[in-house]
Amino acid sequence: MHVAPLNKTADSISDKLGEHSKPQSPTPSRFFKLPTGHELAYDEYGSRSGYPLFYFHDNGSSRLESSFYHRSARQQGYRLIAVDRPGIGGSTFYPLRSCAQFCEDILLLANALGFKQFGVMSLGAGGVYGLSLAHMAPERVEIQLFLGGIPGNVFKQRSKSSYLTNFINSATPAMVKLLVNLKQTFFPVGAELSLRRLREYLSYTDRKVLANPRLIKILTLDQNEAVRQGSRGIAQDTALCFRKLDFGLQEVEVPALIWQGGADRLSQRSDCEYLVSRLPRANFYRVPNSGHFFFLQNMDEVFCRLRMVLSPQWASAA
Repeated sequence: MHVAPLNKTADSISDKLGEHSKPQSPTPSRFFKLPTGHELAYDEYGSRSGYPLFYFHDNGSSRLESSFYHRSARQQGYRLIAVDRPGIGGSTFYPLRSCAQFCEDILLLANALGFKQFGVMSLGAGGVYGLSLAHMAPERVEIQLFLGGIPGNVFKQRSKSSYLTNFINSATPAMVKLLVNLKQTFFPVGAELSLRRLREYLSYTDRKVLANPRLIKILTLDQNEAVRQGSRGIAQDTALCFRKLDFGLQEVEVPALIWQGGADRLSQRSDCEYLVSRLPRANFYRVPNSGHFFFLQNMDEVFCRLRMVLSPQWASAA
């Protein structure tokens, strides 16, 4: 099948970024206006005629994170719709009560794009949103693809047996939001320094990956874009990622594929295994001799596996 690139800048992000010593965040190519008047910024990657996947970026990142998958998505026949969450990148900031509220806005965007059914794809903490959307709209979400583990603190349902436990669960997101705002205001850390610190924590395989200067520039571009509007968006997003799920994993019937690098230090194997053990229809794939950034070399395989569980018309077309 013929595949047409969706985003003219997607290929050049990895190829031409090396020309700039100080990367500057590109303007989002698309905006969706919500009924409230707020706008969601998003970019599309991969194949225009491919199977649609809404991409939920990791906490501390932006829609630009999806540029890592552009070439594989184009070659394998997938259309990625990467959306900045409120206050991140180019999206208008507005208060979110829960992940589900943002997922309702994603459904409005799906309607506007003409998608009756689609999949969700996420990296790290972004999986909380993908999981929430799959629970909310199982008649529309056909598949879940998780890269890395979801933070394990969200898995247990809100306890009804203890007033103190309920109070702690409800207060934790607000405290996290406050602490992130304070840190960003009084102890700001640039993207370059953050990446240097991150490299010290990562496994040997990931440190080798981060030795690539072009990759560092892409990650720097992404992190700078995430805080383009300041810390409010990141603080709110981090707080929501600490909020306990309002539903049980066993209630999510949508098939799920969970992938993790065998040497990943940013996500826990136990969290992935817990997710797989509770979701009714889930498979877990660990990539040996790879770390958090396993997807840089393995996305073709990931997308091929995904094709095996898609509906027949998409599986044959992808």
